[in-house]
Amino acid sequence: MKEKIADFFKSRRREILPFALSTVMSLGVFSVYSIPLFSFWTAGILIFTAAMFLLCNFTNKHHLAGGIMIAFLAVFLLRTFFSLIFGYDWGAGFQRWFLTGADEAETQTEYILALLVSFVPFFAVSVYYFSCVLYRMSFLTLVSIIPFALSVKVLTDINNVYIALIAMLNIAVLMTSLREKSSSGRITAGNRAAVFSASVFAFVLLMISALIPKESEARYYDEFERLFMNSENNRPLSDYSVFSEFSGGPDSFRNFSNRYLYMLYGEGMTYFKRQTFDLYDMENLRWYSDPDYSEPYCLNEEWAEEAEKRSLEKLRNAIIAADGYSEGFSDKYGLSRLAGFSDFSDELRIMNVIPENFGAVYYIAPARTVKIIPNSKRDMIYVTRGGVFRNKELPHDPNMSYQLMYYDEFRSRYLWLQLGGADFDNEKCVEMLSELCDILSENNDPLYENAEAFLNVHTQAMEYRTPEYEKNTEEISPEIKAFAEEITAGLEYDWQKAEALQTYFTSNGYIYDLNYIPSDPSVEYFLFESKRGSCTHYATAYVLMARSLGLTVRYTEGYSPDITGRDNVFSVKDSCSHAYPEVYIQNMGWIVFEPTIAGDYSLSSDTERNTGFELKVDYSLVFVICVISGILLILALAAVLLIPAAAEKRFIRRISKMPPEECIRQVYIRISRKISASVFRHSDAMTPYELALEIERLTGCETGNFAFIAENALFDSNADISGKDAAIAAYEKIRFAVRSYTKEQKKLRRMNRKGRSRNEK
Repeated sequence: MKEKIADFFKSRRREILPFALSTVMSLGVFSVYSIPLFSFWTAGILIFTAAMFLLCNFTNKHHLAGGIMIAFLAVFLLRTFFSLIFGYDWGAGFQRWFLTGADEAETQTEYILALLVSFVPFFAVSVYYFSCVLYRMSFLTLVSIIPFALSVKVLTDINNVYIALIAMLNIAVLMTSLREKSSSGRITAGNRAAVFSASVFAFVLLMISALIPKESEARYYDEFERLFMNSENNRPLSDYSVFSEFSGGPDSFRNFSNRYLYMLYGEGMTYFKRQTFDLYDMENLRWYSDPDYSEPYCLNEEWAEEAEKRSLEKLRNAIIAADGYSEGFSDKYGLSRLAGFSDFSDELRIMNVIPENFGAVYYIAPARTVKIIPNSKRDMIYVTRGGVFRNKELPHDPNMSYQLMYYDEFRSRYLWLQLGGADFDNEKCVEMLSELCDILSENNDPLYENAEAFLNVHTQAMEYRTPEYEKNTEEISPEIKAFAEEITAGLEYDWQKAEALQTYFTSNGYIYDLNYIPSDPSVEYFLFESKRGSCTHYATAYVLMARSLGLTVRYTEGYSPDITGRDNVFSVKDSCSHAYPEVYIQNMGWIVFEPTIAGDYSLSSDTERNTGFELKVDYSLVFVICVISGILLILALAAVLLIPAAAEKRFIRRISKMPPEECIRQVYIRISRKISASVFRHSDAMTPYELALEIERLTGCETGNFAFIAENALFDSNADISGKDAAIAAYEKIRFAVRSYTKEQKKLRRMNRKGRSRNEK
């Protein structure tokens, strides 16, 4: 038994090092995705690699049968690979898992199997071919780099042990190949084989790189742009650092630069408010602020004391508590589904804001901000009635960072709506919250303060509808009002109408065009004619339509941050400026809606929002690669097949027009320097008789009196027409004989290699 095992390994000694190299490379890839070394997956790699090496060894001896088997196996493995990664999400989950090193998606058995049927056979076949069949150090090195390139791509550290092992095995394979070549004379490759293998390998690499889905934005590109491509703003920073008397209008959202204003660090993403506007100038078509809602109203600390109580989760708990004190309370107001839903939470999130040498009077903040914690105690932070955080007069320090604490607006928001928490009109809302406060107060329940906080928000929202607000609403054109009523026909609650208006813009052919300048700047022209414009067109139309329906709405300008290539890191540039509406929704407070077609704020949860990890396949690059490769293949075939034949015909035609002496001289030069050079050395240094004898000895070709004719032409300048014809005929005969001899020699070398392999076994 031991002898059989020893004989087996002795017969496979050329393949042991390549097998080890291929296995270590596969293990390196698996380690990138935190798959343990000591697991059954390692056994699977070993077995699969061994099977592929046996198949490659069979193919090396039986080209046709082995080639067919490998072709069928490749199709089967591709089909298996796609069936493993294409789940209900058409491969999106695997792409996220693969390109993030298993950080942003849970590892599934199907994903690991996909690695097993893709990387393992690829490494095995590549390493076997470039070591056991056709040694190419450069190609083997390129294949060996793949695990490390993958670890860099997914930002994952790879164990140094794999680096050392792969480097050492590459050196070992090189030394083994050199020793075998020197001892046995084994031919590793010719120039044509090298060019062909290099071309195929380059094509495969290009296709793989083009077909692998990639992120829409390169990671860390924002840092590169900030450091090296940060052009100065096209207009003074004071445009952004102070409050405006009027809204920016469409012109303020055009011609931005990429000047960074802030970097944001924190989980989740939302819109950040800069300033709110309350009344619309119907004549000049722009928004302006009500002084009562734009001036400082209270200190940041006073605001936080009240805002922290506006947790939807605590309001739900208050409703459940009221049910315990007064049975049937939730049923009375249609809140039984909300009270009975156990998995409801309203998270308080944190975002760190780092100004990029930019000081402003305001502090950017989401709609449901609880408080701002500045890193400097020099400034007193105030809050307006519109929920804008600001200094009283001067901008804050341009490098002063601050921390935001705010309530999440996604999962809690949409669950609340779906569970009926906002199925109220204004009168019913006041009735429910007032009764809730009374029940909790009578029972000394601390949740009373949370219920009272929502009642106060409702009261303040109703106070926002000042006489000026109502008068401004009455000035909205009948066409806009009728259109809004048509869109929301049959809907009862404010949140339903707000969502219907939002959906209308995003699903009826409206186009976001920042550079569009309409011939008529009116809201009516945007709604009914152009259906094209910037965010200010969308936000203005939305607010006027919503107000005409009786909703409480305000126009807001702020920022929609850019997603960077890093998790939980966002950037705010001047080009991120954005206009959007805030709508008061009963039992919830002020909520952001997004009518602008380019926006993504209207998705149903934060897990569905764009996280910056958009993956796409560059199909245009695939097409270009295929076209260029096809053209190169045609040119290569022409070079191999057509050009030599055409060159020979051109040579025959050219010498047939020459005088006999020159014709014979050119034929001799052609035979000695080109034709014979492919079968024996120093042919160009031989005399005509020596050359003819060597050709006859090797190829068996009868050269006739060619040597005599050539010698006379070369040394005696003696030639005639008959000698010319004989030289041309001899040339054709010798060329054919040398070509046949070359083919026979190649065939014989292949047979000898196979014989040596059998003897070694």
